[in-house]
Amino acid sequence: MNTMDLLAQMAWRGTLVLALGFAVAYGFGRASAAFRHYLWTTVFCVLLALPAAMVLAPKWSMPNMSSVSSAPAPAMADQPRTTVTVRTPAPATPGRKPMPNPLPSLYAAGIVAVAIRFAAGAVRTRKLLAGGVPTVRLGVPRKVRVIESPQAPVPLVWGILRPVIVLPTASRHWPAERLRTVLLHELIHVQRRDLLAHVVAQVACCLYWFHPLAWIAARELRKERERACDDAVLQRGIAAPEYAGHLIDLVRGLACDTPAMAEASDFEGRVRALLDRGRNRAPLTRRVVLAGAALGCALILPVASITSHAQAARGALAGIVTDPSGARIPGAGVVAKNLDGANEELTTADSAGEFLFPAIPAGRYEIRVNTRGFKVGKTEAIVVAGAAARADTALEVGEATEVVTVMGGKTSAPRVQAKAAAPQRIPIGGNVQMMRLLSQVKPVYPAELQQQGITASVVMRGIVSKTGQLTSLRVMNSADPLFAKAAMEAAQQWQYQPALLNGMPIEILTTIQINFELDK
Repeated sequence: MNTMDLLAQMAWRGTLVLALGFAVAYGFGRASAAFRHYLWTTVFCVLLALPAAMVLAPKWSMPNMSSVSSAPAPAMADQPRTTVTVRTPAPATPGRKPMPNPLPSLYAAGIVAVAIRFAAGAVRTRKLLAGGVPTVRLGVPRKVRVIESPQAPVPLVWGILRPVIVLPTASRHWPAERLRTVLLHELIHVQRRDLLAHVVAQVACCLYWFHPLAWIAARELRKERERACDDAVLQRGIAAPEYAGHLIDLVRGLACDTPAMAEASDFEGRVRALLDRGRNRAPLTRRVVLAGAALGCALILPVASITSHAQAARGALAGIVTDPSGARIPGAGVVAKNLDGANEELTTADSAGEFLFPAIPAGRYEIRVNTRGFKVGKTEAIVVAGAAARADTALEVGEATEVVTVMGGKTSAPRVQAKAAAPQRIPIGGNVQMMRLLSQVKPVYPAELQQQGITASVVMRGIVSKTGQLTSLRVMNSADPLFAKAAMEAAQQWQYQPALLNGMPIEILTTIQINFELDK
């Protein structure tokens, strides 16, 4: 699964999880705030586990009759075809690298930007701790530190493993009842592990920063967190009007990016909830916690596994294979390798020279076309989900190779062994007949080098013209000048029957190797 495929899957599956969370929250509108806070915490945990589950979980394919089959079978000329109007990206220009997809980089930049925003809030809170003075408050467990900070506008709690309650310096002058209420509220945050749920939501918002429902869910989580703590305080014997009065006095401070008693974002709703005598304030039970965890785990597997052909990020790729004259070449092997993923698709061009991959994963593909008598053709195309891309490929005639061995000895005359490439044909369309050597002048082993026992190989490259003459001949390797001269003088006198494409002579590149060896 490539990056684009993973992002697309995260988007629609995350939408499904968030929509289900909002539906359950609406259905349990009369439930307690503690239950709804736990519900949103479970939703964010599922969102965090979803990318790993999508990669590791087995896929359950859900058939869709409206989508095309994903089996990469070659399309035959006598098979019926359905014409569909789709968006077709332009094929990649040969010799130019396609522009990289900017979406993965944009997604990564969004993650970094949101993470910096959350990190800035954590840094501000750490500064409050740095300037704080430890203090001792009765009723606070020894594992929870309490400090006073002149920079803290409101009471708040910080730390998951080592929780710290931060009080404003003005708390020294608070009435004892208010101080008791504030400490009780913050201790409930610690007991409920609210900061851990807060961090889980922030990490999920980093991964799903592009999704507006994720930010709305995070706001609901914060709202239900404070209301759940308010309910727990009232259950411990604090009168609702008295608690609301303390909250009104404290909300004049600024809101912080950590669990705090006074948050102005939902102040009016909190006061109304405090004074609502018919409100459900039941705390979470162990049975509800275990049931919610089990349902969350059960939700991940089907959401990560179920897929359909329409939902899978797949598209089509088609093309035509032609020769230099424009005639179509049948039976060519076609390989499409996904440059953004790991899949490699195979098919064969039909009798009309056409090939088709009806449903392959979206991505950037390198297409290689191979058939006898022609060079391997390469092109690139971008397959977009729900669209069809084209990758028409024009093949060039393949090169020919001549290997000549010149044997030298004191008593034996030079012998020439020539091996010419056999003519190769494609019987239907794009007919290619390779060149054939008609007459050959034997290279002469230089006597001086023969007496010294020196051997060598001379590799030359040239063009066999339409008239069968060897032109543009040049030596490609480093060899003794005498060997190179002997090889050049002989090869320039060779006569060929030119290569034919659809019955017409064409120029073709050839490589000649002449081996000068001594007769043992």
